[in-house]
Amino acid sequence: MLRFIVITVVTLLGSACSGTGLTYRNSDWLLEHYSLKTVGASDAQRDHWQPLLQATLRHHRESELPLVIAYLDLAGRVVKQRDGSLGAACLVDGALLIYQRHARLAAELAAPLLAELDADQLRHLAKYTTQRQQDAVQRFLDPDPQRRSAARQKRITERIEKWAGKLNDSQRQQVKDALEKIPDLSAAWLAYRAEHTDTLLAMIANDADTEALREYLDGWWVRRYGTSAETSQSWHIARSEFIQLMDNITTSLTDTQRARFEKRVGELRDDLAPFLSSPQQPVDLQLVPACASAPV
Repeated sequence: MLRFIVITVVTLLGSACSGTGLTYRNSDWLLEHYSLKTVGASDAQRDHWQPLLQATLRHHRESELPLVIAYLDLAGRVVKQRDGSLGAACLVDGALLIYQRHARLAAELAAPLLAELDADQLRHLAKYTTQRQQDAVQRFLDPDPQRRSAARQKRITERIEKWAGKLNDSQRQQVKDALEKIPDLSAAWLAYRAEHTDTLLAMIANDADTEALREYLDGWWVRRYGTSAETSQSWHIARSEFIQLMDNITTSLTDTQRARFEKRVGELRDDLAPFLSSPQQPVDLQLVPACASAPV
């Protein structure tokens, strides 16, 4: 469920693909399809879930989409800065805020459906989550350290290039140098996900009610409940070093790369803006502490 309720964030941070507007327009169908894929939801369950789904999507258009658009506007302004005050910390923390708000919506949307699963649907969900975990382990935890490091560098480089275009040798070196300082949290993340997935499946098997499931998902997806002190420390290091990488990359952008980034951000904004419930002014990201000194 989390995967599709945060579709705008995933697109924003990872893919920069076209067709975002079409995806958003069909988000209700996509979420229903995902419920069928993950838990084998019956027609009756989907019908019962439909009013909550529509209410959640209305809330998203009214309260969350303006925040996403404000973030895109900010990203465009940040990339135009050439004086070193680039607001990378604001971009990172703003993205985390957007993720958390979407994750909370996902928990509220998923819990009632999960509470209605029967034994066959629970086995369906367990099989699905097991396969996802295996796929992620194969992708992120190559046992060969050199291959794993190279794959990690390739992923990050490709994500940047989807926004800014091909990086030059100096920029690629910046990415490589940064990743030597940024802790690889893949193993900890996958272990954390596996542990919480097992707990969730056990709760469903023991007939946990909607409120208990919602609270658990919120603790897992939003508050990262149960994260070890070591992982939390590594996460803070990763955040700091990633902000430094963003500052360095943004400063080094060529005019062509800067123009490409601005064009990508503008296209994504234009794809999403028509879905605002009213022509209201997008919310102010200055409420995020790290954004207080961001360019306006």
